[in-house]
Amino acid sequence: MKSLLIKSAIASGVVLSLATFTRPVMAASFSISIEDPTVQTANYSNLVNARVQNFDASTLKTGYSATGFQWTDVGSYTNTLIVNKDQYGGAGGTGKYFDVDTKRSGKDSTGRANNQTVSTLNLTTAQKYFGLWWSAGDANNVLEFYSKGNLVERITTTDVLKYIERLSNKDKASYYGNPNSPFQGQNSREPYAFINFYDVDGTFDQVQFTNVGGSGFESDNHTVATGYNQITGNVVVAVPESSSVLGVFAIGFVGATSVLTRRVKKKSALQLS
Repeated sequence: MKSLLIKSAIASGVVLSLATFTRPVMAASFSISIEDPTVQTANYSNLVNARVQNFDASTLKTGYSATGFQWTDVGSYTNTLIVNKDQYGGAGGTGKYFDVDTKRSGKDSTGRANNQTVSTLNLTTAQKYFGLWWSAGDANNVLEFYSKGNLVERITTTDVLKYIERLSNKDKASYYGNPNSPFQGQNSREPYAFINFYDVDGTFDQVQFTNVGGSGFESDNHTVATGYNQITGNVVVAVPESSSVLGVFAIGFVGATSVLTRRVKKKSALQLS
């Protein structure tokens, strides 16, 4: 028996070493899901310490700002563009929304084009969840997550479209076009959906919104959370829970995947900013 335990320990050490040195810098660690058509907010009851930025505060002026603005007790945005509701965005058909758009960002005080192609959300506290209502999605939209300067996840609208295109014609059509009055049915060639990003293996402290073409990257209801109870929504990209190096070690040494379990805190009150 003692010999068997020693062999198991040695084997697990080899597995752990291989996992440590062969795992890529941007290993798949996010599970991504999409909510049903017309849903424009996160599943708040599933989130821990959730905070929401809806861009409707009176202190947020429309237009482009290189310095951005503070998200109280959460972090700060830089290189921002805030736009009034229209056919391309504005959750619920009201208020304002967030955009990345070279055409709409205008010119600076010297007359030079701002050429906004990327905006950044820097988070004061590392988070495990991010969600947004992604409106008027197109192939030029890119969303990236960083942890301490390292890229940990990247997704484009193309990834979401792959999921939508697999649906029946009826279900597929329900994602296209603005679902809100007074813009209902407008911009019918682009999808509108709320997307959830769950960091299964770790946390992130920065989110970058990039638009690589001449279109816009419109979104609203940015939601962050330090934890979550379970992965909800219609899964687009699935990553097994406990897929970290520690999970590999536990499986190799004990021989049971149930050894490593993730604990989450009880849900706290949702705060809007």
